Amino acid sequence: MSDPKDFVAVVDSDVRKTPRRIAFITKRTSPQVHVKDEERVMTYPEVFFRTAVAVQVLTIVLVIISLLWDAPLEGLADPMHTPNPAKAPWYFLGLQELVSYSAFTGGMLIPVIVLVGLALIPFLDRRPGGEGVWFGTPGEKSTFWQSLFFALAVTVGMLALTVNFGWLRNWFPHIHQLWIIAINPGSLLVLIFAAWSLLILKRKDSVRLAAVSLFTCFLVSFTLLTYFATVHRGPNWHFYWWPSQWPLH
Repeated sequence: MSDPKDFVAVVDSDVRKTPRRIAFITKRTSPQVHVKDEERVMTYPEVFFRTAVAVQVLTIVLVIISLLWDAPLEGLADPMHTPNPAKAPWYFLGLQELVSYSAFTGGMLIPVIVLVGLALIPFLDRRPGGEGVWFGTPGEKSTFWQSLFFALAVTVGMLALTVNFGWLRNWFPHIHQLWIIAINPGSLLVLIFAAWSLLILKRKDSVRLAAVSLFTCFLVSFTLLTYFATVHRGPNWHFYWWPSQWPLH
């Protein structure tokens, strides 16, 4: 039985900002308890109507765009003729670029790693304060910019290497496929970004900053890969500076 002196009663009577509540908190509280009272907005009707207005505005904008510009659709699908290059929708082209290096690594392994990593962030980052706020804690902004330029340099360098010199299959035509699955530009990007995140964790001693660095690297890299596959990949998935340089036949 705990000593009654270990309990403190907290009462908040301002029902407009914070619902009335009574809490019994021990001296050995968890970090989640130390949260300051902030302005709150009721879900209904305030948030509900704001969301409804945002949806209506977005719908009107999309309708106007669809009336002014036609969608860039191609001809009817012909099972006897496959377009070259056969590209996925733009939002999947980053994955298609990774799949071009290794179908298993780019199409399955890396997406699973990303999804599992995002799901684990709430369980690994237990530090209170600044949750869900961009640059909500000290050091996040500098870590973001460092990671952004690091990811830019690494991703551009990796793409330049593959375009100019190819990869293992070009160097060793008879190499076993397992080597291609294990060692390819996609897997190396994952390892390099993971090492960078661990370096941030060691230097800053902060799981949150490590997560910020890793997510920034992922976002920058995937954006570059999407752009690269959209603009610079042509027939047979070869590199071209611009689609106007594609061969006619």
